[in-house]
Amino acid sequence: MRNKESKTNPIQEGLHLMNQCPVCKGNYEPNESNILKENGSAHLVHITCPHCHNSILAVVLATSAGLSSVGMMTDLKADDVLRLYGRETITEDELLNFHELLKTNKIYLN
Repeated sequence: MRNKESKTNPIQEGLHLMNQCPVCKGNYEPNESNILKENGSAHLVHITCPHCHNSILAVVLATSAGLSSVGMMTDLKADDVLRLYGRETITEDELLNFHELLKTNKIYLN
């Protein structure tokens, strides 16, 4: 794993349990998991499948009750997650203004 944790860390053990890609069912390489952020017992983890190259972004929690995780498929690379992490969200008004700009200037994104 690309992190500073010891081999007996429960987060590392939990990452070994997340061993199969939900898209192609191929096995993940355990050493290719990236722990991007840590906040107490919560860890933000990015994993890319070595077979189909789809990625998962997951939050893994180590509690007294055990390990818990929630994840989602993403097209972001680990560097993208770190670059965008903590940035302000886009407001509805900003999105509508952008849409109006595209519509007014007849800009089509395909």
